[in-house]
Amino acid sequence: MLPIAGPPITTSSLTLRIFVPEDAPKVFAMSQESGIRTWLSDQVYENAQSALEVLRYLIAKCRDPGTPALGPYVLGICLTKSSELIGHVGLSPLSDQVEVGCAIEHRFQGRGFATEAIKAMSEWGMQRFGLAYVLGIVATENIASCRVLERAGFAFIDESMRSLHGQTRLVRTYRKEPPFEGRLRGGLVWNEAVQPSEGGSDV
Repeated sequence: MLPIAGPPITTSSLTLRIFVPEDAPKVFAMSQESGIRTWLSDQVYENAQSALEVLRYLIAKCRDPGTPALGPYVLGICLTKSSELIGHVGLSPLSDQVEVGCAIEHRFQGRGFATEAIKAMSEWGMQRFGLAYVLGIVATENIASCRVLERAGFAFIDESMRSLHGQTRLVRTYRKEPPFEGRLRGGLVWNEAVQPSEGGSDV
């Protein structure tokens, strides 16, 4: 198996990179948007200093332990042409599994960026960390996010009441597996020509 390069991860439109402390003001501003308050209420920050503390934690987790099975591995989403930060995407532990999460600044929504980022992050993560699959968990009423997961190649698994970002809701669970050549063989993910993910699709 060839080694998988670490971040940044590039797609046709985006660059997924490790956060830097200077991102704090923008991350705080995005956390105040109505979509974040509705669907990711546990990611709303009181001020830029609170956002900075979270970013420092996320930056450290990308290096130690550096695996989403043990801690969050969250990257900033930037437009490749301008380097502007427009959101975040990450892999996080969920019991003994790993889930993907994503948020895009409101003015950049509806352009396929969330689908592109989730597709790239999940496929890169499965190869980088040897994951058999990645879950996507979203409120059933959040129809836009359900469609994003489906367009990123996630298959619907089930629907149930559960706690999500601090609220009990009807939730849909999706799952994405590696391409055929990357699926499990003898307990290990096998891929003879693993390369960083490229490309994307539209929401």
